[in-house]
Amino acid sequence: MSDTYNLSQLDDIDLAAAEYALGSLDAQQKAAFEALLAVSHDTQVKVAQWQQHVQTGLHDFKPVAAPKTLWPRIADQLGHQPPWQHWLNSLKLWQAVSASALALSLVMALSPWTGIVSIDQQKVNLSALPYASPDLNYVMYNTDNDPAWIINASIAQQHVSVDTIAPDLLGASEVCELWLIVDSQEPISLGILPKKGRIQVTLNEQITSLPSWQKLMQEGKVVISIEGIEGANSGYDMGPVVSEGPWVRAAAGPIISI
Repeated sequence: MSDTYNLSQLDDIDLAAAEYALGSLDAQQKAAFEALLAVSHDTQVKVAQWQQHVQTGLHDFKPVAAPKTLWPRIADQLGHQPPWQHWLNSLKLWQAVSASALALSLVMALSPWTGIVSIDQQKVNLSALPYASPDLNYVMYNTDNDPAWIINASIAQQHVSVDTIAPDLLGASEVCELWLIVDSQEPISLGILPKKGRIQVTLNEQITSLPSWQKLMQEGKVVISIEGIEGANSGYDMGPVVSEGPWVRAAAGPIISI
């Protein structure tokens, strides 16, 4: 996704939805977009529309014969010996290879799933890669009802990440602090929300040491308060609350039913 995309702008959301349908967002960009996707019906509609465009386009491809001069040039560049010349110049063979490669590349580019991919008889587990999509999302909106911060939580990786989108301006001595309430205990601070950029916070042991903390985490409540520049002294001393609510489960994948 372009670095200039702003998920508070409708045009940028539409462009991001197109890249999401094509599968061209990187891991962090996909996570930020899915956080918005999970809570925005309009964004879900956009993704569904783009997916329909993409699927329709897949049926519009027609085989095109390659120039007869192409295959000998490829053979020369690959350094094949004369005995292979006839094989390399077989138009039907190369048409079949080209068609198969095109179909495979489209499937890989548009596939919304991760899992096991077989390459040369070896299996690569994509879920074992360092990044995993977040489990839980929360979006705080600004006074214009646009996303201010997008908060993602990964239970597997035991961290919370925050992407700054378009927060309201605060006074020079004011900040917003992020809190998590689990199991009706004292609110646990996850730090000061950034005024720009992205932060990642490891889950506090106060959370991960609880029995069945994963379930409690999912049932927990996110709270955002306005504090002085140093933040609140404790969860019971937090300042005015400007946003609160439950987590929203992350979208399972890019296939959206409207």
